Amino acid sequence: MDQHNRQISQLEHQIERLWCQVKEKDGQIQNLQQLCASSQQSLQDLTQQYQQLVDLQNQLGRRRRRSSYSSRSGRHSSRRPVYSRSVVHHLIRQRFPDWSIHDLQFCGQGASFCSYALNQEYIIRCAKHRDSIRRLRWEERLLPQLQPQMPVAIPQFQHLGYMDNSLPFCVYPMISGEPFEEKHYRQLPNGQRNRVVQQMIDFLKALHGFPIAEAASYAIPYREFEGIPVPDTQQFAQKKIYPHLTLDHQEQCQHWFDFYRENKTDFSYQPALIHGDLQPRHILFNPEKGLIAGIIDFEDIRVSDPAEDLYYLQETYGDDFGQRLLKSYGLTTSDNFHYRFRFRRLIEITHHILEGLEDNRLREVDHGFDELREFLGRPLLAPNHTN
Repeated sequence: MDQHNRQISQLEHQIERLWCQVKEKDGQIQNLQQLCASSQQSLQDLTQQYQQLVDLQNQLGRRRRRSSYSSRSGRHSSRRPVYSRSVVHHLIRQRFPDWSIHDLQFCGQGASFCSYALNQEYIIRCAKHRDSIRRLRWEERLLPQLQPQMPVAIPQFQHLGYMDNSLPFCVYPMISGEPFEEKHYRQLPNGQRNRVVQQMIDFLKALHGFPIAEAASYAIPYREFEGIPVPDTQQFAQKKIYPHLTLDHQEQCQHWFDFYRENKTDFSYQPALIHGDLQPRHILFNPEKGLIAGIIDFEDIRVSDPAEDLYYLQETYGDDFGQRLLKSYGLTTSDNFHYRFRFRRLIEITHHILEGLEDNRLREVDHGFDELREFLGRPLLAPNHTN
């Protein structure tokens, strides 16, 4: 009897332990259910945040694309000018002792020049390095020949000289206006948009119609696309660049090379004198009149493909501006100038990466890959090609 009671007692203890374990497991299950519900909510929140980041990235990408052409050559306005205000003040006092200096303001610098505005009347433009000398000579020789044909103001050099560092400077009357941003164009009524586009058309046709033989006599450089070694560039890209790209980007890059090889006639063009750097800060806008006041900084002027100027403008000011521009210029969106410029851009980026690898300039290599991925991530990446 005692043994029977002990067995019953043991069973009761086992049942109690099992019950405790069941309650413990039930609590764990409830905790897991709560954790799953919380995780599901967190996943939804993370998904929403990710989509917001993607949308923001796309917006920033569109803004970068519209200004990418100005950054490709490193022509950024720097917050810290190469020449301080005191240096330029001394230059003016030394070279023009009779001039009054009431106001001297830094107004920007690019790859070749640093500029100051004197009394809101003159621009003092100082060369930053020796390569700037030849660029200034191009402008000195060519701008006087262009000026009578221009529908808008362009710089008219009045003084040329040398600074204490043996680098040149020039002085020309200031063209009043502010950088022509996309927002200015969007705010214009329809009729005024047509007038602004027509101003740009008249400017481009006068520039692109300038005799290239005469431009050559002023030592203006000739940049010919046909001279680019595309097969060598393609082999380099396949060996050195493709391994760092996604399969999708590799296919898009290869698509461009295939299209060029199979459709070389689509890359032919009539060479013309081009500005080469029509970014907003080089196009001055008069907001009171709603018109272009002038175009400045011809340091990148050259004989090349006129598609460059057209493409830059379309990218900067959007489809509405681009469609009006192409129609007035006598082109349509089906013309191949997009492809010519975009393929040249691909080759240019590839060469930048190659040069960086050869010279072990890793920062430039990384920047080149960033540019390439941005280029390949854009719409209208390459035309459909047929054999």
